[in-house]
Amino acid sequence: MESPPTSLVSEKERQVSVVDWHGNDDAANPRNFASWKKTINIACIFFMSFVSPFTSSVVAPAIPEIMKDFRSTDAYLSAFVLSIYVLGYAFGPLLISPLSEQYGRLPLYHLCNVLFTICTLACGRANSLGVLAVFRFFAGVGGSSVFALAPSSLGDLMVKEKRGGVMALIGLAYNLGPAISPTAGSYLNAAKGWRWIFYLTAILGGIGTVLSMLCLSETYEPVLLRRKAVRLRKETGNKNLRVRSDADIAEDKLEAFRSAMLMPLRMLFLSRPIFFTSLLTAIGYGYIYVLYTTLPTTFVETYKWAPKSLGLAYLGTAVGNLIGMLGGAAISDGIVKRRALKGDTRPENRLLPMVFWWPLVSIGLFIYAWTAQHGMHWIVPLIGTAIFGAGAMSAIFFTGTYILDAYPLHSASGMAACSVMRSLVGGLAPLFSHKMYQKLDVGWSFSLLALIALAFTPVPWVFYTFGEKWRARERYGGQAEVDGLSTEQSSTLDVALEAEGRAHG
Repeated sequence: MESPPTSLVSEKERQVSVVDWHGNDDAANPRNFASWKKTINIACIFFMSFVSPFTSSVVAPAIPEIMKDFRSTDAYLSAFVLSIYVLGYAFGPLLISPLSEQYGRLPLYHLCNVLFTICTLACGRANSLGVLAVFRFFAGVGGSSVFALAPSSLGDLMVKEKRGGVMALIGLAYNLGPAISPTAGSYLNAAKGWRWIFYLTAILGGIGTVLSMLCLSETYEPVLLRRKAVRLRKETGNKNLRVRSDADIAEDKLEAFRSAMLMPLRMLFLSRPIFFTSLLTAIGYGYIYVLYTTLPTTFVETYKWAPKSLGLAYLGTAVGNLIGMLGGAAISDGIVKRRALKGDTRPENRLLPMVFWWPLVSIGLFIYAWTAQHGMHWIVPLIGTAIFGAGAMSAIFFTGTYILDAYPLHSASGMAACSVMRSLVGGLAPLFSHKMYQKLDVGWSFSLLALIALAFTPVPWVFYTFGEKWRARERYGGQAEVDGLSTEQSSTLDVALEAEGRAHG
């Protein structure tokens, strides 16, 4: 067959711009990975998502022993040792998310796992509270990768209608760790001392590092397509091939990184849906850590529990978190599927169940506050913490799935924005909880928190109703991003596929 004229080929190549997947069934697309490959990736992410939050609260029962060893009685400092790890969660995503959107998820997982493991080991070797606090902060920065990247990785792997289930699974890992870690920490501290708490978590971090290097795959679509474009440019000689994300990349990589690093903050403060839904999750998350820091005081002073049994006081919250996560997933996915059959694919459908689940935060806190204040049987305040946990954790779940659906091309930055606010509140709230507890006792302290949560009850309904209109006015989260294909991408897809066909012809 006669070759087409050179001028025609050149003109056609100049029109080729976007490299995309080779049809909807392209095996290289992470959403088309084989089931076994998806399972391995999800299992690895599950393990890492368990270890990092496990580390956040495992040291809580050993704080008195640590303060005694370092000859300190400062209540604020003791709370700081616990909360500074969570502050690392706030700052880590500001670096991790933009780096992942330039270089992919996988290198950031590896780097953060190594940082987490080394710094956690260093905590066990610390010879002062200052050294312990510094390394615990950087361990939190490394551990924050599971919050900055894991939800986005799951969004890369799963279609929208199936994300709820795997998000619930990872949410279970997020909450299983803090649920069992106080019990594990109290027994390990009694048997081996507080330093072995850090040695154990460093060992778990090392296992996660090895597993990620052996099992994890890159799933970030723009990075995978960029690699594909590089290969096609070599095979076809067409230097004009690119991926759609390259159109927004500045030639100055430092400027591109700076812009990407600021993107989570821009999305947080310029997007009303992200700001207010993130604020709700921050309130729930902060309350969880206030509860964690004050439960020992309540159950030792009121119920006379032995220190080694204090870990059991956290089980109510753990059960509630599990109910909130699994129940929220079942309801959320069901609503999304039913609405989709009717042609309603708005991401705001993810927020509808939150209208009914968020009031559980206030209800649970009121029950806990006044049953503990009056010394009722210990099971009753634990039921209150379970109800609270269901409401708080469901809010975190619904917000996470909403951001993934509403901001698919910038999901890592959107999740980072949510994580920054959530972790700042979670890290700072415990610093003030002891003073509040001393002045108001358990009854009025948690009633005050319940009233604040109650004031935010209308927020989920407001954003379920008006969120789509507000997103349409934003730079990020508009309908083009939700649909996933721009007009330019659709019009050039066939030409790009033809170029790939020539490369393999």
